Amino acid sequence: MRQREDWWDYTKKIIRSYPRLKRKLQSTGSPAVTASYGLSCGHGSEVGRPVERAVVDRLTDKEQRRYDAVAAAIRETEGMKNGAHRLDLVRWVYWDRSHTLCGAAMKIHVSERTAKYWNADFIRLVERNLDLP
Repeated sequence: MRQREDWWDYTKKIIRSYPRLKRKLQSTGSPAVTASYGLSCGHGSEVGRPVERAVVDRLTDKEQRRYDAVAAAIRETEGMKNGAHRLDLVRWVYWDRSHTLCGAAMKIHVSERTAKYWNADFIRLVERNLDLP
């Protein structure tokens, strides 16, 4: 059996974390800073402190770097031949976790070998964007 590089499993974990990072990034968008008018004078059951929450919930530098690496790999994959099928495979295997690599290959009507190639190609794209040693 061939030994994988140390970064291989690490990069796969980063790919799996992409949806969580994307949700976190979207939740830190522009906070609502509209005044609250009502009888409670800003107290009670309101969510409160949206600006503070937006600052606290933002992505760390490490998370931002990981998100950017996967997002760049997605953009690059979209431009490839069969890019949509490649991204379907990545989505089903890593983000939805609804298929194995073999199952995803069957669903998009490609060989298991092609699916393995596409998977490895995507992992290498993310690794290259991370600029790992």
